[in-house]
Amino acid sequence: MSTSLTRWNLAPTRALIQPASSAGATTLAPFAERSENAFSPRVSLLHPVTSNLSLTASVYRGFRAPTLNELYRAFRVGNVQTQANENLEAERLTGAEVGANLSAFDRRLNLRGNFFWDDIVNPIANVTLNATSNPIQRQRQNLGRTRSRGVELDAVVHITSTIELSGGYQYVDATVLSFPADPTNNTSLIGNQIPQIPRNQFTLQARYWNPSRLMLSIQGRFVGDQFDDDINTFLLDRYFALDLFVGHSLGHGVEVFGAFENITNQRYDIAKTPTPNVGPPILARFGVRVNFPGRH
Repeated sequence: MSTSLTRWNLAPTRALIQPASSAGATTLAPFAERSENAFSPRVSLLHPVTSNLSLTASVYRGFRAPTLNELYRAFRVGNVQTQANENLEAERLTGAEVGANLSAFDRRLNLRGNFFWDDIVNPIANVTLNATSNPIQRQRQNLGRTRSRGVELDAVVHITSTIELSGGYQYVDATVLSFPADPTNNTSLIGNQIPQIPRNQFTLQARYWNPSRLMLSIQGRFVGDQFDDDINTFLLDRYFALDLFVGHSLGHGVEVFGAFENITNQRYDIAKTPTPNVGPPILARFGVRVNFPGRH
């Protein structure tokens, strides 16, 4: 069990307001002092049912103060202009998890499953004020409440002391539950998916780890459909990418390695503004790692 008490204090602040035109005059805007208190307890339980099976549970609360960027800094990406909001309040999370851990075959097989439920009050989001203007106008706003619930599944198989297979899957249903302070009366936000959170993700990895001979790891990542905006109009399609790592020990703490990302050269969208922003193509890096012996 752990607890923490946090105080967020925003001292009187003055911000420089610079117009879009470089020829315009800069003005100084004062902002009032504000503060909030947050209590963040966490209680966790672990119950061993057998030597190979254990059950876990936890409940917790969390707190995040708005950043200076969110409060005072406007920015533009592509054709989207996002305004800051000096009146933002802190986000407050309440969540719970239950899960199970299972091992079998002399711990050569390890399985883990977890169900989670998280509610956030006053989550900070980039809210669309005008979707038809040029540029599109957004502002950081506190929504009323969002909810994220889902499952996480992980499995690891130790085939030998040097060969390992692993995989993981996550399903998340992350939606907006309420937005009473909507400046545009856009009730369609309620029930929308939270931007940049795909419902489905999974990873697969195969490793052969024998430093004196070869260190080899290949990993696949699948990311499902997700939206890049609050009104759920800019869809980012699902994609699958493969990464590869190869290394070899030269002895005396010296290793050489090569790491390759997106080896199938998949081109996938990582953002839409609304112009698609495409992820990187094949990336490769090579290096030498030196491990110095520790002092005793």
